[in-house]
Amino acid sequence: MKKTLIIFLILLSFSHLTEGRGSYPRITFGAEWSYIATYFSGFHYNYFRPDGYRLNEKGSIIGLDSNGEALLHAGYNFNEKWNMSLYTGLTGMTNIHSAIPVSLRVTRFFGDDPLKDRVFAFIDAGSGIGLKKQVQEIFCGKLGGGYRISLSRNTKIDFHLSARCSYTHPQIYFEHEPISMRWTNRNQALLLSVSAGIGLTF
Repeated sequence: MKKTLIIFLILLSFSHLTEGRGSYPRITFGAEWSYIATYFSGFHYNYFRPDGYRLNEKGSIIGLDSNGEALLHAGYNFNEKWNMSLYTGLTGMTNIHSAIPVSLRVTRFFGDDPLKDRVFAFIDAGSGIGLKKQVQEIFCGKLGGGYRISLSRNTKIDFHLSARCSYTHPQIYFEHEPISMRWTNRNQALLLSVSAGIGLTF
């Protein structure tokens, strides 16, 4: 998570090298809401039961789990076509736990006029923390695109679709009792999802 913030600040420090035409604001901010449909989850657990016996469990589940996501973002328009923004908020990760992600998103807009409606594509990657009793770091990535409706020079509505991959560390339970990190060797889970949402940018 610290690396994501450092990269954002370094890139932003060079932003003065790029000139714009004045038809768009340099600094952007806004909010985004998404529906997440997780269709695959894989896990690998290795831990000690309370009686001292070690268990090693692997598996995968194909099905549909629904979650929501709400994010805030702040960024910078380098020119008419490129934007870099920092995103954070609250996201659901199936029935494992919720999380606070912090990610860096680079967006490419197609078309030269920022005052018109445009298609865009983006790539997003970062980390964060899982909201559970024993906090551990998560990693997430997204690849997607969408359509931007320009309401004014400063106000835009975005409709987006994305494919996403999340890596997290679930809390392990044995007979409804949580296993502490002291007795956990491995608690990994990989989630593959698609999402659709709407965003408002100023």
